Amino acid sequence: MKHTIVILCLSLLLLGGCAKYQSEQAHQTLSITPASAIPVVDEAVSLKKKVAIGKFTNESRLANSFLNEGSNTKERMSKAATDILTAKLAMTNRYLLIERQDDMAVSNEQQIANIQSYKIPADYLILGSISEFGRNTSGNVGLIDRTKKQTAYAKVTLRLVDTRNGMIIFGEEGSGEASSEVGTVLGMGSQAGFDESLTDKAIDAAISSVIQNLMNKLAHDPWRSYVLSMEGNDMYISGGAKQGIKVGDTFKVYQRGKQVINPQTKIPIELPGTQIATIQVKQTIPGEELTELSLATVIQGSIPASALENIYISDK
Repeated sequence: MKHTIVILCLSLLLLGGCAKYQSEQAHQTLSITPASAIPVVDEAVSLKKKVAIGKFTNESRLANSFLNEGSNTKERMSKAATDILTAKLAMTNRYLLIERQDDMAVSNEQQIANIQSYKIPADYLILGSISEFGRNTSGNVGLIDRTKKQTAYAKVTLRLVDTRNGMIIFGEEGSGEASSEVGTVLGMGSQAGFDESLTDKAIDAAISSVIQNLMNKLAHDPWRSYVLSMEGNDMYISGGAKQGIKVGDTFKVYQRGKQVINPQTKIPIELPGTQIATIQVKQTIPGEELTELSLATVIQGSIPASALENIYISDK
């Protein structure tokens, strides 16, 4: 009777353990705060700026190790980082994102379809790199069970370049990690190799930790548009409803400042512009985000129609 009770207790213990580890128990842990996990999106549409995202470089020691020679690990991680950043910025609906990573593929398709290619200049270019990446596996072995914890860690660097002068106006580094835990009882349960999905999740966490500061910098810089055509006091300007322009909006018109050469750096610098007028939007003309227009009129000051190439419009 005593042996029967012991056997029964062991059986219940084993069944409980098997139930616990019947399937993979995965726990994702991201080293970011909840506030920075998802970019904050304003309900009101803001004036959109043209942003191009360059291809991420992968400078991590793991990706450049001789153990990965012949594999596409380095390329795959770089593409994943670019895709993650692009998706997060697209979700905010704040920017006109311009394809740069697959520029050659887009150009080839346009040639096949006999479509004229327009190289649209971006206001800003985002460059990124994976500076560190690592992963490890730790475990705990018990009398009848075994657990294994897998962790991936990534560190990324983002740089924001003002395309008008090529200067880096923002740079920040962020890190993140992701982990999962699996277990077996008497050999039953998950015994798979390293969970490769943790790589993307760690990169996602690292990008999430810095993307809000990047967006804050983009929001702080003034939005720009340009006069395309002018007749009397009325003019057509680039941008419309999809870019956040509304009927009744007022904007400042500036004459571009003089360009001078900094003798210390030999870099040309454009001096601050001079406000010459204020305009108000009368009508938005539908189109695609990069082709729509707005009709505006001068409500204060004057604009020389003969020098439109030296004129720009700003919200600040």
